[in-house]
Amino acid sequence: MNLPIKYRPIEFAQVVGQRVAVAIAQASLLQTPLQTTFLLVGASGSGKTTLARIMARSLNCKEKVGVEPCNECSSCLSHLNDNHLAINEINGADKNGVDDVRGIIERCQVNTIDSKYRIFIIDECHQMSKPAQNAMLKLLEDPPQDTIFILCTTEEDKLLETIRSRARILRFQTVSRDLVTGYLLNVAYHEGIALSEEEAQRIYEYNRGSIRQSLYAKRYPLGQTLGTVGDRVSVADLCPQIARESLQDLFLAFENRDYIQLDRVLQRVCDRGFYPKQLLVEFIDLTIEIMAMPRTSPHFVANADRMLKVVIPAISKSGNSSNAQVKCRLTLYHALTVWQPLENKETVEATQIDVPPVTLPQSSSDMLVNRVQTQPQLAQALQTANQIATSQLPQSSFSAPQYQFAFPTGHRPYTPQQ
Repeated sequence: MNLPIKYRPIEFAQVVGQRVAVAIAQASLLQTPLQTTFLLVGASGSGKTTLARIMARSLNCKEKVGVEPCNECSSCLSHLNDNHLAINEINGADKNGVDDVRGIIERCQVNTIDSKYRIFIIDECHQMSKPAQNAMLKLLEDPPQDTIFILCTTEEDKLLETIRSRARILRFQTVSRDLVTGYLLNVAYHEGIALSEEEAQRIYEYNRGSIRQSLYAKRYPLGQTLGTVGDRVSVADLCPQIARESLQDLFLAFENRDYIQLDRVLQRVCDRGFYPKQLLVEFIDLTIEIMAMPRTSPHFVANADRMLKVVIPAISKSGNSSNAQVKCRLTLYHALTVWQPLENKETVEATQIDVPPVTLPQSSSDMLVNRVQTQPQLAQALQTANQIATSQLPQSSFSAPQYQFAFPTGHRPYTPQQ
């Protein structure tokens, strides 16, 4: 059994980092009359389908206390083993046509036998076609008796406004770094996998807060080799990151209007196995973080604003196709044309740098690049920033006794019956 399934929460209290969404779900299940349509919105891997399954199990649980499913009655066990007749999970990416909606309507006419509610969990519902969504609309407006719809999506804006207006919306947040790091350390301990806090944070950064993807990265095949990395597989191998030096070189190339340097950076990143799109995404992330710093120079902020207006729209068009590198190169060329370097680099005085406490490893220190005004000073700041980062990395917030005994949510792995 893979880790995301083995450690999937089966109770409301076990859902990690979604306090508001869980509270709304619990309150909604206690209301009379019961809301018939729910829309769960959030990033991939944030827990939407997991919470939808818990809600469905709670609605049909025969021995629940309050809204918490018992996970022991015949209804709960049937659902945990994926053979519940009244709880239907539908992949909206697959079943996205009008005929598929007609099939849902037909299934609504079938009696639920011994279940109180007939429940449809439609995952990735935004991928349903517009005609299918229109066909679904009538079903959501006037659902059959004792029928509940739980829709899950990562792109709310692709759903019809009329569907959104008829649903109770539960918004999922990106799970914080500390929660995911602690969760990974706990899973690693219970699985007997050697995992350091630094490696757990790197997995978090690589998967952008997705717990599901973090667990996949840690198990296949990392879980079998972690702690004995050496000449085998390591976290760095499975969660590669573009070197900060490469992103810093892009700023230098912009300031020098150096097209050749841009080509070298792009080629170096692609040679190391990264997609060009990933370079643009990480470059944008770093730029925005730098702009948010209180002492970033107005010169950089103005240039970054112009540059982002070019790069951000290009990301959705770049993709990972064979010509993605060419598209990325043209995007960087265009961004360079809107960047306005200082006219007199040799005479402008340096801006004094007061280094703030470092709060995020491997990112905040590099933002010091923007507190200087000239290209020579820029290069010097980049060199000193990395030295500062090394000496000011945050201390571990997870002591060994804190994660060696239980999961933060009291979670227990679920093992299906044979």
